[in-house]
Amino acid sequence: MPANAPAIVPASAGTPRTEVGYTDLPEQPQGHCRVHVGYWHKKADEVDPPTVDNPGYHLRYRSTCGGCGHAGPVRSSENRAAEDGCDHAYPGWRTMPVMAERPYGSQAAIARWEAAARAAYPAGWFDRQGPVRAYRTPGGTRHVPGYAPGGGLSMAVLRSRQPAAPKAKPVQEGLFG
Repeated sequence: MPANAPAIVPASAGTPRTEVGYTDLPEQPQGHCRVHVGYWHKKADEVDPPTVDNPGYHLRYRSTCGGCGHAGPVRSSENRAAEDGCDHAYPGWRTMPVMAERPYGSQAAIARWEAAARAAYPAGWFDRQGPVRAYRTPGGTRHVPGYAPGGGLSMAVLRSRQPAAPKAKPVQEGLFG
């Protein structure tokens, strides 16, 4: 490893691997696998691994598992790091149904949405903080922690904003004939 690469603390004695500069990492593995995305500010002399898509961006992200200590690759995208973590902790999540975007404001509407998600996903999925896939439009495509039923990630599935089809104009042939 190059001298200016970030230091990795190896996993041992039940302690998860951590990256120097991470924030809010779980201290000890805590049962079943689940996703945590940590971040840090890139240092000027830090060498980027090939998993970094945008070397010019100042933040770095990595998913870690609070259950087993697994650490994903370093990323320059928070969404990519969240996807890495879900691939580890929730195999098959990418094939789960896509729900409408979680409603805002009304607790009754949120409760209906959560009930529909629990009915569409396997039993126990959200009890393990599994992610929910939800449609989003451009400008709102962040994978949002805590927005799935059970407190997991709401994973954005892009739905393009397509303009409504123009209404057909009435044909007025013969009027100006």
